[in-house]
Amino acid sequence: MSPTGAPGFSVVVLAAGGSSRLGSPKQLVRLAGEPLVCRAARLAHESGARSVVVVTGGAAEAVAEVLAEARVRIAFNADWAEGPGTSLRTGLEALLADGSRPRDERVVLMLCDQPFVTPEHLRALAERVAQGHPAAASAYGGDGGFGVPAAFAAELLPELLALGGHQGAKPVLMRHRERLALLPFPEGLLDVDTPADIERLGLD
Repeated sequence: MSPTGAPGFSVVVLAAGGSSRLGSPKQLVRLAGEPLVCRAARLAHESGARSVVVVTGGAAEAVAEVLAEARVRIAFNADWAEGPGTSLRTGLEALLADGSRPRDERVVLMLCDQPFVTPEHLRALAERVAQGHPAAASAYGGDGGFGVPAAFAAELLPELLALGGHQGAKPVLMRHRERLALLPFPEGLLDVDTPADIERLGLD
């Protein structure tokens, strides 16, 4: 339990993509010398998460290698090429298999290619769900809408597990739009998809 008495939360880092537009694994792109996937895992821990699951798929061996010393559980998604829904399912199933996990624990979903995520933002999302919202999402501003990182109450996990392979978490967020908490995160529009993104964001 958290200091406020609310259940804790875990983080699932979705890092299974094939990086086809980039031409090399985006998980291994470095920010200040740190691979993005390692940075995501570190930020998840710094947010106060009870546990962190990293879902791998494309470049799984290389990603697992750089995570060798990270305090994470790696969940390999053999069906990663079928779409993000398969990675969501893989990560959540890994969490649910943890016998020590509280039944009412919240789950935060994040990507590894949004370099401006902070531990404070992840924690704030989880806190909004603890305050009674079924889910909390990042509001990108402008025409960007909203999406991950996002936090979900335990009762929404069956809906996430039922998503089709090609679907991300957005359908579940939309289903609960009236009670959805939105936290400003305009930097969420900045992610790593192409070589131009790496140059623009000062990565290597």
